[in-house]
Amino acid sequence: MTAKVLLLVLGIVLGAAGGGYYGVRFGHASILNECLDKDARDVRSSVATLRHLRAGERDRAIEVLEAQMDDALIPFDPQEPYAGLSDRTAGEMNTALREAKAYRVAHPRKSTRPHVDAMVGNLLSRVK
Repeated sequence: MTAKVLLLVLGIVLGAAGGGYYGVRFGHASILNECLDKDARDVRSSVATLRHLRAGERDRAIEVLEAQMDDALIPFDPQEPYAGLSDRTAGEMNTALREAKAYRVAHPRKSTRPHVDAMVGNLLSRVK
């Protein structure tokens, strides 16, 4: 009976260690991929904006920047507050929201994505 218990405990320990190792390894890779994917899309958006500006297409450049801002704002409004945000991150998000609201008050717009306009409008309407 003691050998069976020992094998069971050993199996649990090895299973937990293996699961923890692979969980951390693949979790880190997933976060890294997500961040780099977002950064790559941001670079592509910046290139498009710069091309519009260099071609003298000011209105198109503004539209790209405003759409990018809307896309960045949407995750700031979770169903429930994000757990584990540092005070610095929460402060930066709140400052960004206030600045976006002030900008949008001065420069209202309707995009070609009414569902995004509604989400951003709802979020900014609650910013103090």
